[in-house]
Amino acid sequence: MSDPLRIIHGPFGRVVLVRLDHSMVLHAHRECHLVFKIGGADIQFGINGKEYSVTAQSALMINAWEPHFYNHRETNEKTVLLAFYLQPQWLKELDRRFAHSAHPKFFARPVDTLTRRLAQTRDDVVDALTQHIPPSMREMELLIAAVFCEVLTISPPQNLLHFAGERGELGFDARIRKLVDHMLSDLDAGMSPDAMASATELSRPQFFRLFKKSTGMSPALFVNMLKMESGLLSLAQRDVKLQDIAFDLGFDTAGNFTRFFVGMQGFAPSKYRRILEIM
Repeated sequence: MSDPLRIIHGPFGRVVLVRLDHSMVLHAHRECHLVFKIGGADIQFGINGKEYSVTAQSALMINAWEPHFYNHRETNEKTVLLAFYLQPQWLKELDRRFAHSAHPKFFARPVDTLTRRLAQTRDDVVDALTQHIPPSMREMELLIAAVFCEVLTISPPQNLLHFAGERGELGFDARIRKLVDHMLSDLDAGMSPDAMASATELSRPQFFRLFKKSTGMSPALFVNMLKMESGLLSLAQRDVKLQDIAFDLGFDTAGNFTRFFVGMQGFAPSKYRRILEIM
C-alpha cells in the first residue's frame, strides 16, 4: 500500500507528497490536478483511457472533472510523487488568468516537459514540505501560485472565449445541469444512478448518454467523486469515527469505506488522517 509522507489542506486545496505502491481506480476530482515525480521509478498514469509517462523531467496536468487512473507495476524502487489538488475558486481569486481552471478542457494537453524554472518551483515546494518546521499559510500559497504560473508557461490554457462557464460545462443539458447543481450544492452522494435518471424524468439510456456528454463521466463515477469529497472533509474532523463516516456515505462497514478510499487514493483513510495537516 502507498505511504503518504506529507498532506497539507488549506483554502488552496491539498498538497500531497506520497510514496506510491498501489493502483488507483478510475476516478475524478473537481480540483485542478498537477502531478510531479520527485524520486524513484518512472510510472505510467492514465487519463481518459490513455497512459502517459511521468518522469523527473515532466509535468502531468489533469483537468477538473477529467477521469484518470493508475495501474501499479512492480519496480525495484518506489515512486515518490508530489501532487496538487487545487481549488478552482482559490485559483480564480489568485489570478484572473486562472478563472476557468475548473473547466475539463483547461489544459490543452496532459503532459509536458519541465522548464528549469518549473523544476525549481516544484523543488521549492518539496523543500518546504520536508522541513521540520512547516511553512506558513502565506508561504505555502506563494509556492503553489509560483508552480501554477510556471505550468501555464509550458501549457497555456485553451481559448477562454470558448468556455461556457467556470464549473466544468461541456454543453450541459438543462435537466442534467439542474440535477448536478443540486447534488454538488449538498455533496449529495446518496442517489443511485437509477434514482438520478428518475429525477430528470429521462429514460435510463437517454439519461446515461446525456450525463456522460454533459459531465465527461458516468453517473456512478460522479457519485463516487462526491463520496470522496465528503469523505475527505469528514476525515479532517478528527473527532468523527471512521465507522460513522462510512455509514454516512452509504457503506455498510468501515472496511468497505477503507477499500473504496484506497482504490481512489492509494492508501488507507487512517493513514490519511494521521498525516493530515490543516492550515
